[in-house]
Amino acid sequence: MKNVKILRNAKLIMTHLFLVFCCVVFAFPFLWMITNSLKTKDEIWAVPPQVLPAVPQWMNYSDVFKDSIFMRYMWNSMYTSILITAITLVTSAMFAYALTNIRFKGKNILFAVIMVTYIVPTAATNIPAYIILSKVKLIDTHFGLILSTCSSIFNIFYFRTMFMQISKDILGAARVDGAGHGTILWRIVAPMSTSSFMTLGILGFIGCYNSYVWPSLILRTKSKYVISIGLQLFFSTDGAYGLKWGTIMASCCVTIFPLLLLFFIGQKWIMNGITSDSGVKA
Repeated sequence: MKNVKILRNAKLIMTHLFLVFCCVVFAFPFLWMITNSLKTKDEIWAVPPQVLPAVPQWMNYSDVFKDSIFMRYMWNSMYTSILITAITLVTSAMFAYALTNIRFKGKNILFAVIMVTYIVPTAATNIPAYIILSKVKLIDTHFGLILSTCSSIFNIFYFRTMFMQISKDILGAARVDGAGHGTILWRIVAPMSTSSFMTLGILGFIGCYNSYVWPSLILRTKSKYVISIGLQLFFSTDGAYGLKWGTIMASCCVTIFPLLLLFFIGQKWIMNGITSDSGVKA
């Protein structure tokens, strides 16, 4: 019995050591970026490297916030990501509800086609999507960016899985009371799937905010760039910050701050969305 207890404690210690190691590995890039954002250029390239700056260079952050074009990039990313996320959640929830609670011919075939399209690489759709936007004169517009990315196969699949777990008796009782599909979806199903909406909303916003390839293909005017494109421009000799690596690192910190804040605020919802059953099972 004593040997079993010792073995259990040893496994627990090894598990915690492994988790600490993983935390250090994943946190190191963020710590490196934050410390470098407060260093001078010479301190960043010093050999051996300095862990902490001799004198914190807070002016690196003031330079970032004074840069109007950088804040413009931030605004473009923020509002387009919010709109894309909101539209995607609404359309995906409606589509998933139709697949789970409305009877029509070919429903299973439609769902199979949807899932097949999920395995198609995103890059394979860039050319036809670009041609379509070009024909309707939506290249180099935020509306074109929003319109071309306001759908998600994964969201539809996720919502469908969650909606199927909601008791049919609850939905049947709502129909008996005269509720229509819109009322059932937004007054009954959606509140019972709050964690799912929050989880997909957070993950969707982060994905849109970090998107680079597609926005770089359709946005050409500098004032319309999103932060992923604008930040890349700073890593060049003729960029807004030239070779001021401290300022560049500060701009990176400012860029990821909304994502970190959103994650810390919504981590409870993410965990609930992963572990909850989203309602009463049938």
